[in-house]
Amino acid sequence: MTVAFTIRAADTNDIVNIATLLRDLPGVWQARWRSDVLERAIASSSGLAFVAEHGALIVGFACAHDVGFRAYLSELAVAEPWQRRGIGRSLLAAVSRELASRGCSVVVADVYPPAIPFYERMGWYPPDAVLRARRTDAV
Repeated sequence: MTVAFTIRAADTNDIVNIATLLRDLPGVWQARWRSDVLERAIASSSGLAFVAEHGALIVGFACAHDVGFRAYLSELAVAEPWQRRGIGRSLLAAVSRELASRGCSVVVADVYPPAIPFYERMGWYPPDAVLRARRTDAV
């Protein structure tokens, strides 16, 4: 079924609706995130944050960051009732087009395990790297 949606740049006016989207998706919203996480993410994205809208409803969000060496996809989320309708693909395409226009040829993401098949269908592959994490309060 074809569903009409548009992709546009995200801005601070979208924060409440993006937060609702992320909180409604199991396993996405993290209680330890700072209260200003979305403001900071959109501001630091430098034009690499996008929303998918159906009318006035935000049904998807993508946020990436060009860090020079490569880009990092920090978030890709599509509301469950809207999944499998091309929204995730369209959000990734918007991010990819913008990164390519900047001369950035590689984007990496840490992927929530249930989403791995989606990323594989989109041509993503495991990089030759192993991610490590450390809590900053452990210093």
